[in-house]
Amino acid sequence: METDPAIIGTVFAGCKIIEKLGQGGMGTVYKARHESLDKFVCVKLLSPDLARDQRNIDFFLREARSAAKLEHPNIVHIYNFGQENGSHFIIMSYVEGKSLQDLVSEKGPLPVSEATNLIAGILDGLAHAHSKTIIHRDIKPSNILVNTDGNPHIVDFGLARSINEEKQLTMAGEMIGTAYFMSPEQGLAGQVDSRADLYAAGATYFYILTGKYPFDGKSSIEVIHKHISEPLPNVMLINPDIPLWASRVIERLMRKKPEERYQKADEVALELRKYNSGELQISTGGSTEKTFDLPELTSRLSVGAPPPPPPPGARPAASPEKAGQPASGGQPKPPPPPGAPPKPAVKPPPGISSELQLSTLHNGVKIITHFAITISATCCFILAGAAGKTSGSLYDPLISSPAMTILFAVFGGALFVWAISQKPSKFTMLYGGFALAAAAAAYAGGAYIPAPEGADIATKAFLAVQIGFSNTASATTLLIYAFFLYLIASKIVFRSNWLVKAIAVATYLGGLALTYFYFKAGLPVTPNDAWLTAAGALTVAGIFAAVTQTQFSLFLNPQLFFLAANVAFFAMFTNPQVEMIAQDRYRQDQEEVRRVNLSNNQDYRKAIEMSQSEVLYDVEGRPIERRLPAPPSEIKPASLAAQRNQARLAYYTALSQRISASLVDSAGIVFIALFLALMANLCFIEELLGKYRELDSY
Repeated sequence: METDPAIIGTVFAGCKIIEKLGQGGMGTVYKARHESLDKFVCVKLLSPDLARDQRNIDFFLREARSAAKLEHPNIVHIYNFGQENGSHFIIMSYVEGKSLQDLVSEKGPLPVSEATNLIAGILDGLAHAHSKTIIHRDIKPSNILVNTDGNPHIVDFGLARSINEEKQLTMAGEMIGTAYFMSPEQGLAGQVDSRADLYAAGATYFYILTGKYPFDGKSSIEVIHKHISEPLPNVMLINPDIPLWASRVIERLMRKKPEERYQKADEVALELRKYNSGELQISTGGSTEKTFDLPELTSRLSVGAPPPPPPPGARPAASPEKAGQPASGGQPKPPPPPGAPPKPAVKPPPGISSELQLSTLHNGVKIITHFAITISATCCFILAGAAGKTSGSLYDPLISSPAMTILFAVFGGALFVWAISQKPSKFTMLYGGFALAAAAAAYAGGAYIPAPEGADIATKAFLAVQIGFSNTASATTLLIYAFFLYLIASKIVFRSNWLVKAIAVATYLGGLALTYFYFKAGLPVTPNDAWLTAAGALTVAGIFAAVTQTQFSLFLNPQLFFLAANVAFFAMFTNPQVEMIAQDRYRQDQEEVRRVNLSNNQDYRKAIEMSQSEVLYDVEGRPIERRLPAPPSEIKPASLAAQRNQARLAYYTALSQRISASLVDSAGIVFIALFLALMANLCFIEELLGKYRELDSY
């Protein structure tokens, strides 16, 4: 709608129009002086083009009715609304200041304290609106005006509706809201309640703290799809100055499922103010302290490690009080006198070295020592990968800092060799595979740490630990946990002990549950009966195989059944999305083909008409018979099956890229490296306990 210069200076609905303030999707907003109230006000006029549709008028008037019910210092006040001289208008309070969008555009990301106070004020206004059963449904920075005192005011209730409204002004399946700040349920045109406003408030908080949208894309559909299916980026990676409590509040506000978010706006406002004032703090807990204490503990264990075993044939020194052991002088102690109670005697059998005669405490020390060695080796490979100057390249560390990269890699390799030397069976293929995979994943994790360009090795390593621990409960790590639960269960499933079998089955089921929650990702998808039945049948078969089998079987294989069950869960949730993409592409292709065929037919008819209207003659004056053009062949759209194949390829490509990006952004590759090192430790413990049981059987 273009500005009508004639309206400036005129009196409209008792208000003298002074100047134009802005223009939105529904109309134009003017600054005016209310003659009766003798104060500045805003006059919003509905665009004449939109006024031709009664539905737009209903939207416009619904904004006025919704906002008129509300009296709150963080919501603009409505003085009057109606129709005059054929124009629909709303008269509202004037806020001297700028929109939150303009503030961020001019100043960049806002300080945490200022941003938190603004969001708390917005939440206060939303709490009042929600108490009147009004949902805004379009909270975003451009709809928040900040006055000169720094107080926010919510405007534009054009999409608001009452929870109790019976008349719906939105058509079924229509998405309402702004894509960058739209909740997943709005993107899916599902049931919307006050928690959608909390999601949008969280996205607004994210934006004013970072200057970036939580999800971006080339189109609104792409952005909405990311809101629905992709994990929320870590706000602390974008702006490291943001405190952990702010990151956690944003994460909870923007969870995919409404029931997992905060439930009330005033609850969030109160919590934010307590955090901002320092009254409430996030406890780091004991886990962080244990992490930093672990190297010291490791060094102490290394110093106090047991001495090497004596040479073959020698007997270990022991207390003379123990029967059957040599005394200090080397002579055996005589047997006890007759009638005395026998004392317990442990005599090492021939051929069994003293290294294997380990007490429970000694085994525990060896396990902790081995754990410290393997984790230290993994950290060395992380540092080797972090030695590069540019993140995101596996070759940059070797090119930019070859000496540091090779030094850390060699030291890490030496530690893994030392860990292997601690094993009773020395080198084994399974253990070696886990150690090699842990080293490779650790190097890749170090190389892909999302650190600022030019950051040193120590900064990168610390950032990797910080990001990793901050994402331990993130949705991005669910697949990692699921994968390693599957590995652990597969490692122990063939044990004959029933308790161990029960643990293996529970671990398999836990991995399946994590796979389910990851791919569901908040989508209200009705599972396909066929895939759901297949997943259930495969799970039952896997449980049966796990319970009955004590050794590897090619056909009745629990590992294969549970792997197939995971694949069935994947297909159950991805196939509906692939089908949706295929249907959209099919409709677009049909429309395009219909348009091209129509254009070709029109061109053909024009050619026929031209040939009939013009008569050409040869040099002798005889009319030339013109050859009519051949009718155009009809273009056929691609089949739905072909569109499905293309959609499946595109979706799986996008999914793999999403998972790869999530692994990088959440330090997930570092997690994988640590889990592989833990699997190597599990192999070590299994071997150690096996030798201990072998010794105990003599």
